[in-house]
Amino acid sequence: MTKVLIFCKSCKISKSNVVVFQFFFLHLQEVHENINAVKKKMDLLMYPSVKLLVPLVLGIAVGDALGDDVSSVYWWIMTVSMIVITFVVWRKKYLQSLLLLFTVFLIGGTFVSMKRQRTHIQLPNTQITFKAVLLSNPVIHGKVIQTDLMVMTEGEPMKVKASILRDTITNRYQTLHLGDGIEATAYLEDPMNFSDATFDYAKWLKRHGYFAETFVFYNQWQKTKVSLRQMSFLQRTLLVAAGHRERLLKLLETNLDSSHLAIVSAMTLGDKHLISKDIKEDYSITGASHVLALSGLHLTILYGLLIFIMSWCEHILPRIFKRGISELLILFILWGYVVLVGMSSSVVRSAVMLTIYSFVTLLNRERLSVNTLALTAIIMLVSNPYNLFDIGFQLSFISVWSILLFYPLIYELIPLQQKKSLVVVRWLWGMIAVSLAAQLGTAPLDSLLFRKSFHSLCC
Repeated sequence: MTKVLIFCKSCKISKSNVVVFQFFFLHLQEVHENINAVKKKMDLLMYPSVKLLVPLVLGIAVGDALGDDVSSVYWWIMTVSMIVITFVVWRKKYLQSLLLLFTVFLIGGTFVSMKRQRTHIQLPNTQITFKAVLLSNPVIHGKVIQTDLMVMTEGEPMKVKASILRDTITNRYQTLHLGDGIEATAYLEDPMNFSDATFDYAKWLKRHGYFAETFVFYNQWQKTKVSLRQMSFLQRTLLVAAGHRERLLKLLETNLDSSHLAIVSAMTLGDKHLISKDIKEDYSITGASHVLALSGLHLTILYGLLIFIMSWCEHILPRIFKRGISELLILFILWGYVVLVGMSSSVVRSAVMLTIYSFVTLLNRERLSVNTLALTAIIMLVSNPYNLFDIGFQLSFISVWSILLFYPLIYELIPLQQKKSLVVVRWLWGMIAVSLAAQLGTAPLDSLLFRKSFHSLCC
């Protein structure tokens, strides 16, 4: 900086220009430091969770691409063999690290292969009579009603996408509600695509836990009592939660009109069947469609409210509401709400991230980092490898990762930290910087998805 001042004096530049040069070079120095910070954040060697996530993702992708060509038995054999080899070469640290990453790759392929094998069930070729429970309220679609069934079989129960032909004379279909048991006679068929379909609906059903599709005629079903013992504890819990959600929805119906009821039920209970096409179009035009779908936004608001309430309780009753107890109580309420709204993938993803955030806070570590984000992705991929192919999963993690990396760099482009009087301007620029950082990361994926959808529409 002294060299700059000497140069300015020899050229007889005014003091105001010297100040401008000083400010300019200081700003360049800050930007350079921020760029170095971003480079450090992008260095995978600094984040152990990222180093595990990358081979896990590659393993899941390769395992899904290979399909049935490589069975889960071969994946298991390769994984166990690689683990043994990794322990044998324990003296060669560099080689052992590479083998460990390859082991994680094989674990990813094993998980997705096992997941795919569970969905491949030999269905009967003839009509069968089965008992089932309705997992959702029937929705009228043309001449049929569509609903999700949990079909009780000799082994594990199967989730089936069902279409039931309506009887418009007796309207007996109107007696069917969520949680009802039925006995029906029909074919159970593998999910299939339409001949001119561009979207792989069959694969979508498989990845979302549906084992079969069925069509039931109006005279081939009747209501009956069905035992739920075959269902897992989580499945029974979700069914009970769905019943409570229906009761809350009826409570809202008594206090709200139809238009407000549709929006409130979607934003609070995740029930979107009351939303009309006009409302969807209005929110789509204004770019606010995401508000109608329960996601991280709604869960983060709830989490913030719970933190505010618990902090107030800690001041009043410090002996009862201690820090650790408050965090556990917040997480208990948070996950209770997640179960109540049906545990959709977007809500579960946000809940897992907030749970890790809470535990990291208790450990006095960096609350939100690339490492924490990668750990969240690992947990969700291990629990369900098909999450990798969910567009919401991809956009969520890419956007948050992009914000963590690029937000500081974008925000520092305009030096407003030293201007205490420009609080509103700094806040607005911060919001703009967050949006730009998120768009910077998601733009490649958005363009790819848009290009595919546009090509399918044109062709």
